[in-house]
Amino acid sequence: MTSFTSGSSESDGVFIARLYDEFKYIMLSTAKSYVSSPEDREDIVQESVIKLLKKAALLREKERPALAAYIVYTVRNTAKNHLRRRSVERAHFGESDGDTEPEADMIPLDELMALRERQVRLDRLLSGLSEDDQTLLIGKYILEYSDEELARELGCKSASVRMKLTRARRRALKIIARDEVLRRDGA
Repeated sequence: MTSFTSGSSESDGVFIARLYDEFKYIMLSTAKSYVSSPEDREDIVQESVIKLLKKAALLREKERPALAAYIVYTVRNTAKNHLRRRSVERAHFGESDGDTEPEADMIPLDELMALRERQVRLDRLLSGLSEDDQTLLIGKYILEYSDEELARELGCKSASVRMKLTRARRRALKIIARDEVLRRDGA
C-alpha cells in the first residue's frame, strides 16, 4: 500500500487542503458525534485542520488507512477538548445549551467499514483499558503526541506521563496475553 503523498514541491498548506477535501465528511461526521451545533462542528474541524497542518511532514508518510485513523483521532480529541473548554466556561459563566452528550456516530457506512477493518483488533484490545490508558496509548503511538501534549490531555504533570505510559502498556500487554491464551484454547 502506498502513502498519501504527492510531489515534493507541494506546500504543507496545499497538502492539508487536499487532505481536507478528501476527508471532510469523515471529519464533520466525527465532530457531529460530539456536538449538535453546525457552528461548533465547523470550529472543531477547523481546529483539527490547524493541528494536522503542524503534523504535515508526518502525515505525508502515512498510508491511507493510517492517515484516516489519525485524522479521526485528531478530530475526536479536538472535540473532547472543545467540550471540556465549554464545560469550564459553563461552570464559570453559568451557561447551558444541552450539548454535553455526544450524538450517535453518523459516518457513512462505506467509509466506516474501510476504516474499521484495520481497527477491529486494536479496538477490542483498547476496550479493556480505562479511558486514560486509551488516551495515553493512542496519543503516544498513533497520534505521536509529546509527553507535554499528553499531560495536557490528561490534566497531569508531564513528569507523570512516563510512569502512566509504563503502567498503561503493562495493562495492555495483559489483555493481549489473555486474548492470545483464549484464542489458543479455542474459546
